[in-house]
Amino acid sequence: MIAGRAESLPDVRATCRTVPGLTRDQLELCTRASDVTAAAIEGLELGVRECQYQFQWHRWNCSSLSTRSRNPHTSSMLKRGYRESAFAYAIAAAGVTHSVARACAQGRLISCGCDPSVNRKGMSKSLRESLEKEKLRFLDAIAESNSVFEEGDSLRKLKVKQASRWKWGGCSHNMAFGVEFSELFLDSREKGIDIQSQINRHNNRAGRRAVSNNMQVRCKCHGMSGSCQLKTCWKSAPDFRVVGRVLKQQYRRAILVDQSNLGNGPPMIVYRKPKKRKHVTGNLRPPRRPREQQSNGANGGRVGLGFDPMTGGGSGNRKLENALFYYQRSPNFCERDQISDIPGTIGRRCNRTSSGSEGCASMCCGRGYNLIREKRTDRCNCKFHWCCFVECDDCEIEEWISVCN
Repeated sequence: MIAGRAESLPDVRATCRTVPGLTRDQLELCTRASDVTAAAIEGLELGVRECQYQFQWHRWNCSSLSTRSRNPHTSSMLKRGYRESAFAYAIAAAGVTHSVARACAQGRLISCGCDPSVNRKGMSKSLRESLEKEKLRFLDAIAESNSVFEEGDSLRKLKVKQASRWKWGGCSHNMAFGVEFSELFLDSREKGIDIQSQINRHNNRAGRRAVSNNMQVRCKCHGMSGSCQLKTCWKSAPDFRVVGRVLKQQYRRAILVDQSNLGNGPPMIVYRKPKKRKHVTGNLRPPRRPREQQSNGANGGRVGLGFDPMTGGGSGNRKLENALFYYQRSPNFCERDQISDIPGTIGRRCNRTSSGSEGCASMCCGRGYNLIREKRTDRCNCKFHWCCFVECDDCEIEEWISVCN
């Protein structure tokens, strides 16, 4: 088994040298564990692809993260404190965690294997509930399949008898190792105590939590003719599209942090003041401010995070652990800015019938758009032949597309 793994491992120097932009600590880690680092690089690429999918109809579409070095952290966007930068940090950390955890379970790495914690103590509450439901469904199916019962046997006794057929096994994705290596590999870039380093580390943690908090229980049936006489279950990392959607929601709810303490000190949340509303009658109560603002009104709408941003611990609001933080308001991303690695929207495709972010009015920033006739070849007239292949024709399709000026 070890020999088989060693044959699939990349050359140490090749792995470490083909990825420019690694810090000294990352290079040392790469030298010690080149196989895990290769999986981590795959995770970075996975994160960039998911970022491009989630932002394909935004003015900033993550294209600046697709660097030749395969290292998105070399992009100037990740040296900024924008809301988009927060998402980029989180999705990159999530990608590393996801890729390494899966690689462990697939037997590709020497440093780790399946998740050793096969007991239920390390599971989250949702995982335990999901597993219990799977077990109950399994036992119910077994009871229904046994049409002849011994006289005097109750359904409860039968379920106890058949419970031995349930097996918590398989090869669970090693999430603990994935989280640990992601922290070692990425947080080593952010050693400072300034607000930028603290927020970057926090967003890295939020990305890792988006993976670990959404672990799934997957099961497989074993038995004659596909019967479920034995059911094997294991913990699996979620589909990465699920992680992307979770982080996209956090991006929309991202929290602005005061950057007046760039040198040191804990970050401070900046709450927006609620807009004043006109009241039709005098009986309506004015809108209430958030409790944090009421108790910190003298602080100009700025509130301490309530937990240590260095470790993520403390007694503050636990929901902040999953939130994304940013400390610079984003530009409009309309014009090209090479210094900030912003490509602009000139030449971007848009939807002239939409009023959303993908619409030409928003995407083109008021510059207008051109209609271009595009020809492309696509598969059509597909037929299934027994057995078993699909045969398709190549059809030439012409369509008009809208492109920003």
